Amino acid sequence: MSNRQDRMILVAFADPNLIYQGNPAAQMNPARYGFRNFIEHAKLAESAGFDAIFKADFLGFDTSKDVRPRPGFEPLTLLAALSQHTRRLGLIITESTSFNEPYNVARYFTSLDNISEGRASWNVVTSFYGETNFGDGTLLPLAERYARAEEFMAVTYKLWSGWGEGAVAFTDKGHVFDGSRIANTDHVGRYFHVKEPLDLPPGPQGRPVIVQAGASDEGLAFAARHAEIVFAAAPDIESGQAFYGDLKQRTAAEGRPPERLKILPGLNIFVADSQAEAEAIYQSQFSDRALLKYRDKVVREAPLFKLDDLDLDKTIPASAIPSIEELSKVERRRSRGLLLHKSLSRPGITLRRFLTDIFEFGHLTLIGTPASIAEEMAAWFTARAADGFVLKGGNDFPRVAAEILPILREKGLVRPQAEGLTFREALFSNA
Repeated sequence: MSNRQDRMILVAFADPNLIYQGNPAAQMNPARYGFRNFIEHAKLAESAGFDAIFKADFLGFDTSKDVRPRPGFEPLTLLAALSQHTRRLGLIITESTSFNEPYNVARYFTSLDNISEGRASWNVVTSFYGETNFGDGTLLPLAERYARAEEFMAVTYKLWSGWGEGAVAFTDKGHVFDGSRIANTDHVGRYFHVKEPLDLPPGPQGRPVIVQAGASDEGLAFAARHAEIVFAAAPDIESGQAFYGDLKQRTAAEGRPPERLKILPGLNIFVADSQAEAEAIYQSQFSDRALLKYRDKVVREAPLFKLDDLDLDKTIPASAIPSIEELSKVERRRSRGLLLHKSLSRPGITLRRFLTDIFEFGHLTLIGTPASIAEEMAAWFTARAADGFVLKGGNDFPRVAAEILPILREKGLVRPQAEGLTFREALFSNA
């Protein structure tokens, strides 16, 4: 079907509670927050053919805004534990460059890479929230957050490359160590001073697979220089192709092969035996009360949009929509605001239509039968609107695993990985 020689890359959120957000019965199961549930979810993702699991994270908790705390696990602890119940899944963990130190982060991922035998991956974020919990309680401007992130990456790269060949070996004669083969980091910069080398021998990958998700100009430039995977938001195939083409060109302009970057749009799947049944499941989420709650979430995260007092079924007035110029000056979630602007600017759109259309803030949502959903995923891949997908939510993950992935496998788009590969090797292997 596809003339592409590479294969589709598939990542699943590590939290099964998010994957089942459109399934009320699954949401009511009190066992859903138990660690055993996370284990079974990871094992199902692996057996179905997913390449990695991903734990999103935000460093903060405002009890006046969040519905509930996260279910008991921060990303590093959770995925380190899940590594012992899986064999080949990549383990993508979010860590902030604004609220961490390079030495700590380098240690975290080297340790995880060794524990998992080469499956560690770092979702690099500059953070847009949580500053009141760190340092002097202020958030750096967006451009400066990325400047700090650039230096952060330079330091971690030095730390990960400091151990030369033969610096350490474990033989039948014992532990052999040669400190002369380990270089000091000796970094003195604007944000960080790091003198010594990392105190851990490198993992199988040397350094983790680098992931990024920012879509501001600063974020895209950062991704072009560093990322091996980019999580994208694209509600339709045309916007997916535009984002894909732009970021691949930026990557080439940085002197990197574009094929060494995998672009994965977020995806929600609502699957049933018929199109009508799947549509009904999707629409069942959108009671008036649920929509107004979702509107409040949009307003909190994008306060320039004046949606607070609008009727659900009245056309959204132009006065409620900020200009592109105003949004371009926003320091928090700028790319999300620009995405919302595109959706809200359609003629005659009501608040109800807007809120149902931007489910999960504009990520792709596919609704239908296993065959129709697999066909649409294949179309995105063939049209180079995506190199794969990040499954964020939906109604029935076991059915995705049991019915949709086998269809993609029959099409030759999902291929089983060879045993014994690191996550990076598997990510860029066409075998």
